[in-house]
Amino acid sequence: MSPCTFVTEVDGARTVIRMLGGFDRSSALSLHERVAAESGPEVVLDFSLVGEFEDLGVATLAGLLSALAGRRRISLRGLRQHQLRLFRYFGIDAIAAEPARGGPAALRPPPR
Repeated sequence: MSPCTFVTEVDGARTVIRMLGGFDRSSALSLHERVAAESGPEVVLDFSLVGEFEDLGVATLAGLLSALAGRRRISLRGLRQHQLRLFRYFGIDAIAAEPARGGPAALRPPPR
């Protein structure tokens, strides 16, 4: 698997973090650190250029993001059905924000 690289763009109050390459557990840990370090209220995670996903990476990220979802708006972009389903299995409901245009999915924290 090729290593995951991150490209961060800030557009006002919104930060977009794009991933390229393969996404595994270590990528999830690195991504979580980047998201936690962001100060803006909205973060978009763009997975559209990820070629390979390891299920353990998705599971790890779901666990880490559940703690952050209540503090800021976190949106997901470019995930396949399988990854969206995995997020649901781990208690993160990713809902399609703009399904007709293939827009991002927004994370909804699990009910309390």
